Amino acid sequence: MSAQLKQAYDFLEKNDGKKIIRKVQDLSQRTSQLHEKINYLKVQRELNVFGDDWNAKKKLVDSLYEGLESRNKVKQSYMANYSVPKEHFHWNVAFLDGTQYRGKVDLFVGGSPCQSFSLVGKQRGLDDTRGTLFYEYARLIDEIKPKVFIYENVKAVTSHDGGKTWKKMQEVFNELGYAFSWDVLNAKNYGIPQNRERLFVVGIRNDILLNEQFVFPEPIPLTKTMKDFLIDNASGGYFLPKKGVEFVTLEKNLSKKFTQIDGDIQLCQKKNQQFNWHGDFVFQSEEEAEKKGIPDLEKYFLSEKVRKYVLSSGTKNFYSKPAVDLDIARPLLTTMHKMHRAGVDNYVTTQGRLRKLTPRECLRLMGFSDSFKIVVSDTSMYQQAGNSIVVDVLISIMTSIITALGTSNFQEVKYNEQN
Repeated sequence: MSAQLKQAYDFLEKNDGKKIIRKVQDLSQRTSQLHEKINYLKVQRELNVFGDDWNAKKKLVDSLYEGLESRNKVKQSYMANYSVPKEHFHWNVAFLDGTQYRGKVDLFVGGSPCQSFSLVGKQRGLDDTRGTLFYEYARLIDEIKPKVFIYENVKAVTSHDGGKTWKKMQEVFNELGYAFSWDVLNAKNYGIPQNRERLFVVGIRNDILLNEQFVFPEPIPLTKTMKDFLIDNASGGYFLPKKGVEFVTLEKNLSKKFTQIDGDIQLCQKKNQQFNWHGDFVFQSEEEAEKKGIPDLEKYFLSEKVRKYVLSSGTKNFYSKPAVDLDIARPLLTTMHKMHRAGVDNYVTTQGRLRKLTPRECLRLMGFSDSFKIVVSDTSMYQQAGNSIVVDVLISIMTSIITALGTSNFQEVKYNEQN
């Protein structure tokens, strides 16, 4: 077996093996895409039988994913944070008939997966199955006919394939019956210290009367840095070891005011008191910290091996300048859980140790408040944060839209308590 492996290795070495492997991987992915397309057409034929029976259609689509609830991390996060009836959660946008929502939707927000265009991805564009989801988004606009739509994607869409991809996408938008504007906005210009440039397209239906012309929001001064978004009270590095607890709680030390627990007035601070267990302490159990959502930072610190890797500058094919503790964060990637080098991902130092950002910190850097519930694993939360739209940017765009349309053009949506 080892001789055969060596023979295969020698063959690849002589024949530009890396190039062959890339071609095989590309062929495998394209075959998978073809298989996915065939399955899609098969399901669509079955759905067409039901006509306008939306409940029957949804029942069929839901049955395709039966037993996969635990794998749908997006649904878990969404249902934990928003009051959306289950009948309005759809597993696959490609199987959703938007006509059932016509006349019921004021604003339609979304975008197609960015990996088809992102500089971090393979940039296959609209040839990628994920890229063709752009057409599904456009189809839903045409079927739902919302008053306003907002489309978001990476900046690289505009330059992909020499601008041909973006030209084709604009042609599609033009055919929908909407007056649309587009711009590239950076989160750091709208209150969030993250260098995240994203393409935004705002379309307003042609029959909507405007109070004034829509214009994208003007940038505002950035008053905060990434450090302002970091967790300042984390359990892992702050709970005392057993020996420390014994010293702090010793009656002699408490009576002589060497230590104090849950005091009303702080003891006079002494130099290096944090290193010799003198001074003020508060009692908090690890269970209490967990209830308050205070994470244990220990698992986010990097080992020496990983630290050396992330601080390296990369290879000759991909060079990046490593830097940590930035004032303005690099773009949060959906793949940040893989811990790219410090020239790509964000790393910070806490008590002299290098660590990655926690999921909560990533959510903060996407504009989410701490009331947003984290109900999935760290890996899933990193992916969801990286896939999101920065909330503050979206709010700024919505403010401009409401100014242009006026509040009378929007209706309040309420679900009854049974839902």
